[in-house]
This record gives sequence, structure tokens and C-alpha cells, in this order.
Amino acid sequence: MRIPADILAAAVKDLSDLVAIPSVSARGEGMEACADSIERLLAEAGFATEQHPGDVGPFVVGETGDGPFTLVIYNHYDVQPEDPVDLWTAPPFTLSERDGRLYGRGSADDKGEFVSRLAGWREFRKTHPGPLLFKLIWIAEGEEEIGSPSLNRFLDKRFPDTKADLCWWEYGEVDKSGRPIILMGFKGILAVELECRTARADLHSSLGAIFDNPLWRLAAAISSLRDASGRILIDGFYDSVIAPDPRSRELAAKPPFPLESLQEETGGRRLLEGVNAATFYEHLNFEPCLNVNGFHGGYDGEGAKTVLPCTGMAKLDFRLAPGQNPVEIAELLRRHLDAKGFDDIALKVLDAEVLGVRSDPSHAAVDLGAELLEKWFGRPAIIQPSSAASGLAHPFIHKFGATLFGAGLTHHGAMLHSPDENILVSHFENMIGFSAEFFAALAGRFGSAPEAEPHV
Repeated sequence: MRIPADILAAAVKDLSDLVAIPSVSARGEGMEACADSIERLLAEAGFATEQHPGDVGPFVVGETGDGPFTLVIYNHYDVQPEDPVDLWTAPPFTLSERDGRLYGRGSADDKGEFVSRLAGWREFRKTHPGPLLFKLIWIAEGEEEIGSPSLNRFLDKRFPDTKADLCWWEYGEVDKSGRPIILMGFKGILAVELECRTARADLHSSLGAIFDNPLWRLAAAISSLRDASGRILIDGFYDSVIAPDPRSRELAAKPPFPLESLQEETGGRRLLEGVNAATFYEHLNFEPCLNVNGFHGGYDGEGAKTVLPCTGMAKLDFRLAPGQNPVEIAELLRRHLDAKGFDDIALKVLDAEVLGVRSDPSHAAVDLGAELLEKWFGRPAIIQPSSAASGLAHPFIHKFGATLFGAGLTHHGAMLHSPDENILVSHFENMIGFSAEFFAALAGRFGSAPEAEPHV
């Protein structure tokens, strides 16, 4: 389907203006300027707007409408650093169009998502200019790319008693074949560092006959954490996992793509024991996992050096299921190491902020969204119970009580966080059209008290 050329042109102009602002939160650069632009766009679209300070970048809030149904839209305006600049085909902070794609830092993550929704909102209001019969809260933050350090505090202070029905998350995906993917959840994450020291300084390797080696210690400790199937062997690790609801299990039982295509796309070959073409999608959606991100110590230069290292370090991350608290898992990890005789290994928690969430996909708004996505993309939407990745959605789900709805334009070749980040113009256009009709559908379905579903 197509939208009028002037609507698309106006949206591309808005996106170009936002991409031109290098709002890199890692450097604290361009944050106020970008927040001001976001606020101006929301105000011009009819929202009552305000800004609130964050640790690095301001939070922008737009509100409009009133009614028994509340929609929260969450986006972010900060972007990743542009380095390495020499790998970009065109300047990273200049929106450029080539071969049906729009390139620029933030074009996908997350300025393009914001602009497509806002353009759709404008079109919706042209045909529905009267009072909005549901409440809409639009939140744009400037710290997502650095872990959203002040998001929880901001939400507690600004929205202490707010309840919501639906949270339209910052992004959604479009697969390689053009099918839109609705994300209903994310895994939590715990990132840790293990360090072992066995001497003041590196020793001659002949002393390995009497002194222990920190790299052996770390290897033994890490190997005690997981078996060949990927199951984590820490006592109590799975005790708090929330089992998937029947509808989520049903969705995960039918993979929307074959395992072979994932292996071809990623180059991954060696599977965990018990993972096969029939079970891999359930593992991606529901199973926690433990990764060794890096293992460091000793001599790694050219040639040989017969040395007994004095210290070693490993970085690990746990992807966690809903119900698992990262802080509690870190405590269980410490107890496991001590019980196995690795009390000399120091444990440092690097990230324990993100909790796993998974929403019930049977919410009526999800069905509305799936129907409209199919209309605009021409392919049936995939409702995915949980992304295999992590996102800081839990405040909106746990505090607001909202159902998560992750729908957007991020395709699998978008080069997120990399040079030549991009979106497809056709997906941008589809999401503008989808957004306009989604707002209209929500107003029609939930915009009056007799038909509205209660806040969850």
C-alpha cells in the first residue's frame, strides 16, 4: 500500500532534521537540542508537552486525550556513537537515500520509529479531529543507549500512580521476507565479571608443578555453571521462572522460520544438546542462557612465553526469563562458587537492572495491530512471545500494568549500532500508514467506557 507523497516527504524531512542532531548519550552530546526538537514536534501535533531532567539527557513527555483506555508510547532519541566514521558510505549525521533505503545514525534506532508513529498520528488526527476518547502518554528518553540509568526514577516521580493498558514499545522488527514481527516480551540480563589472582606477579611456568593457575581456576569455575544442553547448574536458578501462558506456548511451538535459515544467516553451526529444528524457537523465546563473553589472562602475544599467570578474568552474561531477578541470581552465583570451592574468585556485578517481561498475546489490541500490520506489509504478522534479547520494558509492564506491544520498522539488515545504519523506505511508509490506522482502531475499539477493557 502507498501513502500520499507529501506525507512521506514531510516525514523524511522530520527524520532528516533529527538525524542531523548528533544526540550521542555516551558523550552527552546534543541531548538538549534533540529533546527540544522532539518536544516541538509533539507540541505541533497537539500534545501537551513537558521536559524533565535525566542523568544525561532530558525526558520528553507528551500527553493528550482522556478515557478508560491508556496507551503509552515509548521511544528514545539518543543514538550510538558513529565510530568508526571511515566505514560509513556517507556522513553518519546526514540522512541519505540510496537504493530504497534511508541511511544515517538513528534512522532505525530509534528516530525513524518515532517519526513514523508521529506521521501516522498526524494523519489520524486529520480524519479524527474531535476529542480523543482514550488517553495517550508519549515518553521519549535520551539515555536508552547507555542503559536508561534514570528511567525508573523518572517514572516513579512523574507517574507514581499511572496505570496503562498498552505500551507501544520503541521498536518492532520486520524479517528478511518482509513479515512484521510483534514482540511481546524481552529477557532480563545479568552481566558479571569473575577475577582470580594466585600470585603477586607472573611466575615461571615450571612453578605450575606446585602453584595453581588462575586460568585453570576460572575455567573450572565456569564449567561448573552449565551443562552441554545449556541448562544452568546453579542451585535455585530456575525456582522463580514464570511459565509461559498457553497462548505463548502455542505461538512458540510453530517456528515462523526454519532453523536452517537462522544458521545460514548467522553462520552458527554447533547446537546445544537437545536443540533441534522442532525446539529451537521455544529455546529462543523462553529459556534462560549463560554466555562467556570474554576470557582474559596470561600471555597472548606472538610466539611462546612459558609463564604461569598471576591473574585471570572472565566476563559472563545471563539472559533471564520473566520472574528471575538479576540481583538474586548474582547472589545465587556467589553461593554456587563458594560451595564448589571457588571462594577465591572475586565476583563483580556489571549490570543487574533489566528484568525479563512477557505479556499475554491474547489482548484485543494485539489482534488489532496484527490485522493492520498484515494489511500494510502484505504478509501475516508474526506474534513472538519474547525477543531473545533484552530491553528495559519492565517498569511499563510491572508498574503501569501495561501489555507490551513491540511493532515497528527495524529490518534484519538495519545495521543497528554499526556504520550505514538504515531503514527501508517501504517499511517507513508502511509504518506511517499502519500507525494512522492503529490509532483509529484503538479509538474505535477502546474509546468508550462500555467497550473498554479494564486496566490490567
